[in-house]
Amino acid sequence: MDLNKVPKYRSRLEEIRSTLIGDVAKNLKTSQEEFSEFVPDMTDDATRTYNRQLMLNLGQQDWEKLKLVEEALESIKNGEYGICQKCGENIPEARLNIVPFAKYCVDCLNEIEKEQELDNNSGSNPLN
Repeated sequence: MDLNKVPKYRSRLEEIRSTLIGDVAKNLKTSQEEFSEFVPDMTDDATRTYNRQLMLNLGQQDWEKLKLVEEALESIKNGEYGICQKCGENIPEARLNIVPFAKYCVDCLNEIEKEQELDNNSGSNPLN
């Protein structure tokens, strides 16, 4: 990776982190407000429960993305940013421009996804 481009990626990652932290806080506040409201109708209650679960799931996705962003910022500090964690090759800049917190090159990511799909189809779940 061209070391002159690292500050651009650091800035982009910090921007993503700020946005995610704001979104997570907003989702948490909205979820807590909806939970504390009195619901007189069972249909309304079901709708609110669904909406609350959806927001919590989105919050979980945001937390996972935030973790990836933090890991990418740490890899910048360690001088390892832009290096695939599986094969050790440089992640193409085109990929980092789209996903600045990418941990893997496209080839390794495809391989990992195929392995996970095979594991899921065989009944075992590697994420547990």
